[in-house]
Amino acid sequence: MTLNLNNRFVRFFIGAWVPVLIIYIWWTWSATSGNPYFPPLSEIWAMFQYLWIFDNVPTNLVPTLQNLFVGLALGITLGVLIGAHLGLSRYATRMFMPIIDFIRSIPAIAKVPVFIIFFGIDSVMRIAVITFVVMFPVMVATIQAVRSTDETLIDTARAFKLSNFQILWQVRLPSASPQLFAAFQLAVQIAFLVAIAAEILGAGFGLGAFTKIAQDSFLIVEMWTGVILIGLVGYALFLAFEIVERYVLRWYYGAKKIDA
Repeated sequence: MTLNLNNRFVRFFIGAWVPVLIIYIWWTWSATSGNPYFPPLSEIWAMFQYLWIFDNVPTNLVPTLQNLFVGLALGITLGVLIGAHLGLSRYATRMFMPIIDFIRSIPAIAKVPVFIIFFGIDSVMRIAVITFVVMFPVMVATIQAVRSTDETLIDTARAFKLSNFQILWQVRLPSASPQLFAAFQLAVQIAFLVAIAAEILGAGFGLGAFTKIAQDSFLIVEMWTGVILIGLVGYALFLAFEIVERYVLRWYYGAKKIDA
């Protein structure tokens, strides 16, 4: 009898046994731990339930997600709009790419102190820096996607008398949507990283701020709950994005199955 690796439940159990094993080893190994920096996982779990189901959710989790989603939406929108129009002009691309590449070469977290100087430490700063760091990878991916569109599609669209604007939004960008979604996935990861970093460096609330304050106060168990929740939220964002991508690009994955 062979396992059907295409079965959803089989794939789930294959992917789940390693995390379950790690949690079991951690729980067992830490049960007798006397190290204050590595408390028993049972204590961390008890504190996690006390803090995050659901007392601290409105004050620390919700603001982080709000800033993340607003900054992500603005960054992706601006990145696609600017990148799409730059991609149509070789002159504009050559003129602006050195500046874009220079800004991209600065690590995302290193941009946070600059935004603190200009915007302070409130939510506006966190939304602004998330928007900024998300915009550039999306912009570059959009430029490349627009410039690499199959010329056969462009010629066909022109034969149907479509304008350049219609070709951009009805042909170039839809045909490049798999490339764009790869950039969006990277943007989500960068946005979450910067959202947490911005809270650690300059905020009094949010997941990053909670974890940093707990560490500074030597509340080690509380700190571990923040670290674990950050990991869980990051993984949940990954799963949510994958579901959205599968739905939006169902035509693309369907075509791949047919070709296979």
